[in-house]
Amino acid sequence: MASSRSRSFSAWPSSSAPWRYGLAAAALGIAFLVLLALRSWGVGGDGAPVLLAAIAVGFLYGGPGPGILTLLVSGMVIRDPIILGAGAVLGAVCEIFRRAVLKQTLSRPAPDGEETAPDLGDSTLDLPEPPVRSQPERGASTPPLKEVTTEATWRFHHARPLDITLPEDEQIEHLYLYSVLAECNDAFARMYGFRTAGDVVGTRLVVFLPPSNSDNVDYLRSFIRSGYRLEDANSQEIDRYGHTKYFVNNLVGIFERGQLVGAWGTQRDVTTQRRGSTQEYRSRLHSTKSSSQ
Repeated sequence: MASSRSRSFSAWPSSSAPWRYGLAAAALGIAFLVLLALRSWGVGGDGAPVLLAAIAVGFLYGGPGPGILTLLVSGMVIRDPIILGAGAVLGAVCEIFRRAVLKQTLSRPAPDGEETAPDLGDSTLDLPEPPVRSQPERGASTPPLKEVTTEATWRFHHARPLDITLPEDEQIEHLYLYSVLAECNDAFARMYGFRTAGDVVGTRLVVFLPPSNSDNVDYLRSFIRSGYRLEDANSQEIDRYGHTKYFVNNLVGIFERGQLVGAWGTQRDVTTQRRGSTQEYRSRLHSTKSSSQ
């Protein structure tokens, strides 16, 4: 199962919009080639099934943006309101199915206790990219990040603000769907095996805190229950190589108009200490068993 761990961070950086739009364009191109081939062979028909297949590919593998683009271009070719309506219905069904698959992926436990992050390359939502800048957003209560600090500092941004009146489980699902790293310092990036902050900014929370690990879900639940402020909270995360990392975090939520729009905080890497304590415990346990025999 090592292969699934090694690809946990294979999609970094997470911006895949060009790839998704390129896939939609490729589906349209193939559909047009098929239509030309059919016409050159003297095969009748308006080619609607071929274009409907391209629309389905655009929505399923590209998302709402590429899917709608595929639908509009197909409509310009077909010029049949009935077929265009059928394409719109097909796109809506595909989008519902795609979101259901994503939701199931987020809630699926890892096999044999393995800590893996879901591959979002084919299932990311069509969300606006977070702003990447050294200064905080206007109106946000977060202070500017200081590169001079030796402590890892970060800020997550919610592509869609969170209604804090929602039930806990819905809030956790919202965080996994819409929380993206908006800015950080180089110290934070190095903790995950990267050189600079630019290599990691834009990555979604679901990659840092795989929901397949129940401790990560409990970590977010504690953040909600504490009034969106945590001190010395432990988290178990994964670096770019799929290795388990342990951090101690201090974080506070960022609010605008009564809604949670992000969070900022700092973290310390305690992986070495954690592994040392585990090895010492196992050594003592082995010595106890040996002496009792």
